Amino acid sequence: MKNSSTMTTRKRKVSSADFLSAVPYTNKAMDLTRSGDGSVLVGVPLDRPRWLVPPISWVLPFSSERRVDLDALGATVLDMCDGINTVETIIEKFAATHKLSFREAQLPVTQFLQQLTERGVVAVVGMDKETGES
Repeated sequence: MKNSSTMTTRKRKVSSADFLSAVPYTNKAMDLTRSGDGSVLVGVPLDRPRWLVPPISWVLPFSSERRVDLDALGATVLDMCDGINTVETIIEKFAATHKLSFREAQLPVTQFLQQLTERGVVAVVGMDKETGES
């Protein structure tokens, strides 16, 4: 029997073409607060860790949500994450709006989507090649 501490989880490599055809969805549990300048404050609910019990919880502060502050550019990209637009479509729209080439917009938009994914604001869902379903 293998020791569970020696087992590692492998991340699947995603090709550029697979990522471009993936569709970002926003987290339905998040709260959005829009301001007049186009920026958005996003609140993503967090689960309380099981280990955070008294007396530890008396010492360590815990916030029930993660807050992410997006400027107007970030808010426009977030608004395009509607479950319909693919990553490629979002890059194309962003490039057209800001008079950039596709390649100039590709890196910042994909890095931004990765950061939103890591923070739990969006989930990027790809298509299963075998079944054709997301």
